[in-house]
Amino acid sequence: MTEFLTEGLRSDRYLKALQLISQFEDEIEARLRVFDQEMVDEQPELFDPETDMSVKTNRNSGSALAIHRINHEMEGPKAPANHRQRLNVHLYWMSPTDYDRTDVDGALRAFGYKIKGADEAVDQAVVDRTREGDWSLSTAGNPFDSNTVFYKHVGSVDELEAAQAELVDHFATFGGRYSGN
Repeated sequence: MTEFLTEGLRSDRYLKALQLISQFEDEIEARLRVFDQEMVDEQPELFDPETDMSVKTNRNSGSALAIHRINHEMEGPKAPANHRQRLNVHLYWMSPTDYDRTDVDGALRAFGYKIKGADEAVDQAVVDRTREGDWSLSTAGNPFDSNTVFYKHVGSVDELEAAQAELVDHFATFGGRYSGN
């Protein structure tokens, strides 16, 4: 242990690790911002262009191993007036058991979206249509709130980009169901 600490001090390991973490988080946030905007562009009537996003990164959230997420208020002219909804785009590191995934060794890297505050019947209808269709997305009842998560397990930038394209198409197809009309 003494040797590890001594070498770490001499080589500035701690500072280098913090720089790598910061760079990684900045790149994830930039990708999530693009993902969020692509989703908004598919259903612009659900969003007010003046609405700010809420960005959160947490390395010890208690409910996940780590999270990066953006919550975007759905306050557009076709958003439900009787309850608050938010588009949540995210990259979560989860224990595979939280999402009933026995096929994942290590952490589940769930890149996806959910509509926080959505009517459960609407969520279930979207899940049913997703399963009936030709979507390779996974769905899960979120163990930390009541809304369904639509996601893909990713392990590379190529997989993340492919997941993003499919998730945007999915929201283009089904996002209108979350309107107040």
